[in-house]
Amino acid sequence: MEFKELLKSHTLGLLAGGFAVGLVVVAVGAGMMSFSGSPAFCGSCHAMKGEAASFALSSHREQECVECHLPHDNAAIYLIEKGRTGMVDMYHAVLRDYPARIKLSDEAHLMVDKNCVRCHSATMSNVHADFKNVEMDTGADCLKCHSSIAHGSNHLEGGIKVE
Repeated sequence: MEFKELLKSHTLGLLAGGFAVGLVVVAVGAGMMSFSGSPAFCGSCHAMKGEAASFALSSHREQECVECHLPHDNAAIYLIEKGRTGMVDMYHAVLRDYPARIKLSDEAHLMVDKNCVRCHSATMSNVHADFKNVEMDTGADCLKCHSSIAHGSNHLEGGIKVE
């Protein structure tokens, strides 16, 4: 039996098998994408132990790390940035050159701030920054006043409770 004849006689079975394999690949990929954004995954890296421990004590502990640390403009940008940041994290993990206290880059700071506004947009219209009758210009920088919400002000302290 030639290959063409074999293919012709088993077309339906091959299509069904290919569809099943495709479903499994998509399901496994989706599961891996979801898990790789979780605090359990991020905290499994030695360099992120402190961040994961402090996050577990915060008022945002029910969220996934990617809710704050990745852009949510569209799926393509999300996936590109997830891959880029994952490679950067892996690079530093392999070289073991993470600092004891990890700080946000300027770009990451803007991304986190944008995500604060994305989740809290309903309450943002009620926000007016003033302290003791002195108006404060935060420049729409949520982290200027709320930098310790998710990870605390001390490396292992945990975020402040704002329930």
